[in-house]
Amino acid sequence: MKSVSIVLFACAAASAAPGCGGNESDLPGAGGPAEAGPAAASLHGDMVAPSDMDVTTARGALGTGNDPKVFYLRYADGTETHTGNYDACTGSVPRFECSFAPTLVECQRQIQAYLDEWYADFNIVFTLTRPTSGKYYTEVVSSGGGAWCKAEDKVAGVAPFKCSDLNGGVAYTFLGGRSARETAVIIAQEQAHLIGLEHTTNPHDIMYPTISNDTVGFVADDSAVTGDRCDREKQNSYAMMKKALGEWAGGPKPSPFGCMEDTQDPFVRFLSPGLGAAKGHDFSVRVDVRDDCDVKTVEIQVMPQGLSAVAAAPPYEWELTGINGAQTITVTATDGSGKTGRATVDVTAPESREDLGPEDAGAGCNVASGAFGAVGLVPSLAMLVLFTGHNRRSRRRKVEGELSR
Repeated sequence: MKSVSIVLFACAAASAAPGCGGNESDLPGAGGPAEAGPAAASLHGDMVAPSDMDVTTARGALGTGNDPKVFYLRYADGTETHTGNYDACTGSVPRFECSFAPTLVECQRQIQAYLDEWYADFNIVFTLTRPTSGKYYTEVVSSGGGAWCKAEDKVAGVAPFKCSDLNGGVAYTFLGGRSARETAVIIAQEQAHLIGLEHTTNPHDIMYPTISNDTVGFVADDSAVTGDRCDREKQNSYAMMKKALGEWAGGPKPSPFGCMEDTQDPFVRFLSPGLGAAKGHDFSVRVDVRDDCDVKTVEIQVMPQGLSAVAAAPPYEWELTGINGAQTITVTATDGSGKTGRATVDVTAPESREDLGPEDAGAGCNVASGAFGAVGLVPSLAMLVLFTGHNRRSRRRKVEGELSR
């Protein structure tokens, strides 16, 4: 592994030089006093020059197409190893210590509540378990400062930075655990540096370089850049995050805590066909199903034709053949806690049997299976159901019942 060259681009917050103080009042656009704590935390000096690492991984963990990117949060327990690409530090990471909740999990939950709010619109999911393959963003959350990483005492975190998305990399929170909100702000800013965002002078923005009580998230407005090193005078932090990560397709995101508390019904959305579509006898049905916990089953019903099947795994795709007349397609998803989500769509197919081809004269309903994965964070599920009168290969399972004609 190559050594990491750490070059601080901004002066340390502890410096007494003009413009480099650790208080918000020292910065343009300051909106008030810093959040109370043992010492004012600063995010000045938190961007370092990354060195390309010999350790590389496949892109799989970031997904392909519309699959979400992955943000691995590692709460330090003293056993951290450095195996990612673009790692900001080397050395032994101090443990994460939480002073605002009685247990580690409760601390993590309170921190995650802020992160979930600020990242809700972006196509990224959080995990507390290290992905087994692929690139992914990593942040190691610790307490006690960054002296071990040769950072100034008041510097709250550090991240590799190159003005563009590193598609991975390891950032660090040094001053985690003093409050849930402050810890979440540090985590979010350092991860955003991995994507290429700079500091701004807007105290409402996550990218403000001093912990501010006025922070509301990634601001969707042009804010002046402070200490610009990417030839951009202004930065719309929200727009940059959405461009790099993509837009979340809707529905609940999987919880990094698993299903200890199931809080949401499954989300079901038809990808095709559209509402009121006029179709032929043969057409495809594709459905997007999401849940904050595990999806147990997904059932499709076609009425009044009287067809149904139950899937236990994605992708949720069905090839319907021999469909006649006006039909209502209903898909119902059930999670492990028994919560259900449902979507329906009405379609119209040709009425007469004479319109069917000679191969459609038979009747039957068959099931086959496919494969899909979401980096191991969303349950591994696969299903392809075929309603058909064709002579299919024997590997497909028969579903009892015949097509109504």
